[in-house]
Amino acid sequence: MKEPSPTQAKTPITVLLVDDHDVVRQGTREMLHRSAHFSVVGEAANAEGLSGLIQLKQPDLVLLDINLPGKNGLQLTEELLARFPTLNIVLFSAHCEMQYIRKAQQLGVAGFLSKTIDERTLCAKLLEAMQGEQRPVFSPDVAEKLAKEPRQSAPNPFTAREQEILIQLAQGLSNQDIAKLLCLSVKTVDSHIANLMKKTGLNKRTLLVAYAFEHGLV
Repeated sequence: MKEPSPTQAKTPITVLLVDDHDVVRQGTREMLHRSAHFSVVGEAANAEGLSGLIQLKQPDLVLLDINLPGKNGLQLTEELLARFPTLNIVLFSAHCEMQYIRKAQQLGVAGFLSKTIDERTLCAKLLEAMQGEQRPVFSPDVAEKLAKEPRQSAPNPFTAREQEILIQLAQGLSNQDIAKLLCLSVKTVDSHIANLMKKTGLNKRTLLVAYAFEHGLV
C-alpha cells in the first residue's frame, strides 16, 4: 500500500480540501488557485472514502476542517497519521478553543489555522508548514492564544473522540444527546465515557467534568 509522498520542496504543492460546506471549499480552492504555489487536487465533505482519495491523489498537504459530520477532524487526523505517517495535515477551523489546539499539537499536525485568516496569510502559513522548519505553524490568533496559555505539564491522555465527548459532558449533555449530536450509538458513547473514567480513575460524571476543567481540557 503506497503512502503519500513525504514533504518535498516543490511547486505547486498539491492540496486536498476536506470541509463539509461547499461554499468554504469553493472559496478556499479559489484562494489557493490564485497562488502559483498550490494546486487543489481533490475535495471531500466528510471522512467517507477519504483514505482512498488520499491514496489516489497523494496530496502533499491535507487542509482539514474540525467540525465534520460523523468523525471530526481531530479523530480523522489521528486515524490518517496512523495510516499515512508522512502526510502533512493542517487543521483549518472556526473552532479555535484551546482544547482543540492542544489536542492537535499532541497529534502532530503540521499546522492549525483559523478560518478568519486572510488569503495572503493562509498561503504563507501553508508554505511555512511544508518547509518543515518549525512545526506546527499557527495563524496569528491561534499563536496569540497559545502565548497567553500556560504550558501543560502532562500530555492529554484521551483520544480525539474521547476529548470530544468530554467536551459535550462538560456542557451538560446526556449520553443520548451526545450520541445524536455526534451520529453515534448510545452504546458507543457509554463505552467512551467508561474509557474516560478508567483513564482518570474516577467513577462519577460530575468528577469527570471537574477533572476536565481542572486540567484545562475543556
